[in-house]
Amino acid sequence: MKKFFSIVFIFTIISVDIFSQVQSSADNYKPINPANLNTSVNPTVDFYEYSNGSWLSNNPIPPEYSRWGSWNEIINNNNDVLKKILEDASGNTSAPKGSNLQKLGDLYYTAMDTMTIEKEGMTPLKNDLARIDAIQSKEDFQKVFAYFKKYRSGGLFALFANQDDKNSSNVILNIFQSGLGLPEKDYYFRNDERSKQLREKYREFMIKLFILSGNDAITASNIAGKVYDIETRLAKASMSRVDMRETEATYHLMTLSELKSLTPNVSWDVLFSELGLSDNNRFENGLNVAQPEYLKEVNRMLDDASVDDWKNYLKWNLLRNSADLLSPDFANANFDFYSTTLRGVEKQQPRWKKSLQYVENAMGEPLGQLFIEKRFTPETKAKALEMVKNIKESFGERLRKNEWMSDASKQEALKKLANFRVKIGYTDKWKDYSGLETDRKSFYNNMMNATAFGTMLNLDKIAKPVERDEWGMYPQTVNAQYNQSKNDITFPAGIMQPPFYDPNADDAVNYGAIGAVIGHEITHGFDDQGRKYDGNGNLRDWWTKEDAAKFKERTDKLTAQYSSYIAIDSLHVNGVLTLGENIADLGGLIVAYYALEKTFEGKEKPLIDGFTPEQRFFLAFSQVWKTNSRPEALRLQVNTDPHSPGKYRVIGTIANMQEFMNAFNGKPGDPMINSDDKKVVIW
Repeated sequence: MKKFFSIVFIFTIISVDIFSQVQSSADNYKPINPANLNTSVNPTVDFYEYSNGSWLSNNPIPPEYSRWGSWNEIINNNNDVLKKILEDASGNTSAPKGSNLQKLGDLYYTAMDTMTIEKEGMTPLKNDLARIDAIQSKEDFQKVFAYFKKYRSGGLFALFANQDDKNSSNVILNIFQSGLGLPEKDYYFRNDERSKQLREKYREFMIKLFILSGNDAITASNIAGKVYDIETRLAKASMSRVDMRETEATYHLMTLSELKSLTPNVSWDVLFSELGLSDNNRFENGLNVAQPEYLKEVNRMLDDASVDDWKNYLKWNLLRNSADLLSPDFANANFDFYSTTLRGVEKQQPRWKKSLQYVENAMGEPLGQLFIEKRFTPETKAKALEMVKNIKESFGERLRKNEWMSDASKQEALKKLANFRVKIGYTDKWKDYSGLETDRKSFYNNMMNATAFGTMLNLDKIAKPVERDEWGMYPQTVNAQYNQSKNDITFPAGIMQPPFYDPNADDAVNYGAIGAVIGHEITHGFDDQGRKYDGNGNLRDWWTKEDAAKFKERTDKLTAQYSSYIAIDSLHVNGVLTLGENIADLGGLIVAYYALEKTFEGKEKPLIDGFTPEQRFFLAFSQVWKTNSRPEALRLQVNTDPHSPGKYRVIGTIANMQEFMNAFNGKPGDPMINSDDKKVVIW
């Protein structure tokens, strides 16, 4: 989907007491643990191996994960806290009816009730499958398709509310390409042997689910072939992830009449009525069709494909989206393809972890509300706000000193920086979940009700005032984000813990870790896409042509640098796909470094464990990104993820910082530093 905001990582709230738990678990706990280093390696030759080598060797990937690193360790710590909350909620049969506690308890109880789930088999789908079987015409198909969109199924395209890119005070409907079972359009067309084998595995997965839903093998194979043909045609019409990076490429504001003229075969009135959008006044500010050419192809396909083919396409989307919620035969088939084949995962996670994820998907914010009552302190928030303030000031100083940017563009950039809103810890305005109904009878029904509730909650925003205080992340999430339409940065409580933030650590460690994350999110406002938005969150070109050209000259060098890195086998990092994140990593680390240096003005710089503050700064940055990945997961990341692999987030960033070489006494020609003609400094 379109990048509405930028986050630190692909996919938690900890206060002083959890830090104490972390430290007491090992007497030799250190923010920079010498045992993680491989000191046989010269840091200016391979800093990633120097800073993380022993940890990488001693921490193999657990069988239920596709990758293992700092992030997973933190998430696992928080999952233990979440588990206790949900177990208590599940065991509390006297929770007030309609309360969030009752609903969380219902969700977790039914998710953990594997005996009932196994006994039901595919029974939960019978009504929806019968609904599809009853389709007799394309008019019937449109009605049933509309019904499934409420449950985020049905395929073809996705619908959601979001701010208008060019008028951030308006919330409008967005229509986006969707409906593919493989991760990205190119998976349908690559001709290398690995891609061919993956497509064959996908077809086997399709056949398996159609057999489990009651078809014989021959019929299932024929149906799968027809559905695969539909997906292939959709894939051919789809934009690639690289193409969609350009914000303007997915912005096409239209009136409702223009949408209907573009796609006369789509029954928009039927669809909008089902989604609570029958009042045409909701579209008076227009709507965004992200990929008009794709929708044109959908319109043609509605004519071309038979009613039976569309019925089977609906069934496939229902089966694919529901498989993990059903009995083990369905769930195992889903795991075998999406986890084992695509990501290399060897073993399913314990049921409680999966159940926790289901509850978080359904009611993540109410779960987070209970979490912060246990795990977040005002002191942590105050310290985080102080760091944000210091790093914003550092960014502003670098803007003022910027030598390639004109005064006119600088002034606009400084206005935008001044308008940044900061969200730390958790929201002050919790969403109302009173309209969500749950019980202790059906896990499947609970999840479908939660999905429909979330869909309607989102679409209800259309044509209403923008909720600028609304959070796009849960408090317990280990991540951070920049939202370009709101021009705000968010740091959930979940990320405010070691190795990102440790109240007992020295400033060098905290600035190298959470400081670099803060700088990363600030820099997203000035990356190759974020820079196109002004301080009010509107897509507006505030750059002089000369400055834009100078910016591109620098980003082109960064693209070339990352494209030269080999992630695995002969597969290179995609320097175009990852450009925004690479800019943010580079800018974030630089501004955090100079914010740290300001804290030492007029003070001694103490050695800790033999390391200077500058050395500890870079070590802290690197330890955040220490990651072991399975080959399958690494290939998937390179093909689909806008973030570079952890190793290259480290060495790719520091290769452009002479400050790193100074800290570790490097010399010209050392592998860890780019030559002057290739060195990139943007912000």
